[in-house]
Amino acid sequence: MKKKTHIYIFQPYPQLGGADRSIIRIINSHDKAKFTLISLTKCNYSKFLNKEINYIKLKSKRSIYSIFELRKKINKAVKNSKNTKNVFISNQHFANLVSIISLKKIEKLKLILIDRNHLIELNNYENFQNYLKNKLILFLIKILYKKADAVVGISKTLARDLSKFISKKVYVIYNSALDDYVSKKTHQKVKLPKKILDKKILLNVGFFENQKDQITILKAIKLLSYEFNNFHMIFVGRGSKYNKLKNYIKINKLKNFVSFFTNINNPTYFYQISNLFILSSKYEGFGNVLVEALKNNCPVITSNCKSGPMEIIANGKFGDYFNVGDYYNLKKIIKRHFNNEKRLYKKTILSKKHLQKFNKYNYEKNFSNLINKI
Repeated sequence: MKKKTHIYIFQPYPQLGGADRSIIRIINSHDKAKFTLISLTKCNYSKFLNKEINYIKLKSKRSIYSIFELRKKINKAVKNSKNTKNVFISNQHFANLVSIISLKKIEKLKLILIDRNHLIELNNYENFQNYLKNKLILFLIKILYKKADAVVGISKTLARDLSKFISKKVYVIYNSALDDYVSKKTHQKVKLPKKILDKKILLNVGFFENQKDQITILKAIKLLSYEFNNFHMIFVGRGSKYNKLKNYIKINKLKNFVSFFTNINNPTYFYQISNLFILSSKYEGFGNVLVEALKNNCPVITSNCKSGPMEIIANGKFGDYFNVGDYYNLKKIIKRHFNNEKRLYKKTILSKKHLQKFNKYNYEKNFSNLINKI
């Protein structure tokens, strides 16, 4: 008799970002498996799913404090399961470390860790306390990741560098960024004023956090505003750096050049009306937004951060790039696009075949094969 499969997914802070969309795809692609979603904050993926799942909300406010409660609940669930293959999938390094420590030596449980950001993330810190914390996390990753049954990276560079660091094979499973199932489930009516639509529209979609480095875009926009006035920069997202970005705009008198949209779950409309998409991240695991932009025929410029963006644009074949934080060069590349838009549009059209590697079928097949293998 073939074993049933029960998949537990640990996503501490669901926000319907890239990781959440990937989790939803995993759940929807496994018709016969039973799923339990574990989080620290309230989560309900129900309207995006094609099946019923169980939800467990832990009492802890931080992942590190959830170790004992997580172990107790999973240990009990696994012991009560009969003729079942139990797979636990954890997302992002802080949750991965908690999972390894918490679930140690639980029999009949297979552990898959997914790293969604390059290790270079841990070289970024805002203070000494943060520096020490990141060093500890790196140390723990190096010694603990080996204990997992499988480790997954969402881009080749991420997986390669992580594999070298932990001395263990890391599987590459690209995000299914071409799949817009989740976006289609979110209907939002947005209408921009004609005074914006009549201009060249620049777009950035992403959380307003240190990682995404939107301040670099604003610095480039400031320089650009000295030479052009027929453009408008749109930021779609939300996050802790929102007020900092707004303050920069106020101080530098960029109000007429920039707009924010902070309550958008389906940015498709913005891709479709924009002349250019800009990603300014300091680091990424993959970079779903670049695929989404290209899919919607919006040319892209990205920072050359590790790790996914340069794979998506094939090192410049399907888009332009600039060095992380180099707002002066970013301004020059935008200006070049204004002066010759056909060049980047040609790259966008050429990307279509390349983008197929990020389709739903490949994603589902690779995850199913991995779950069956361990």
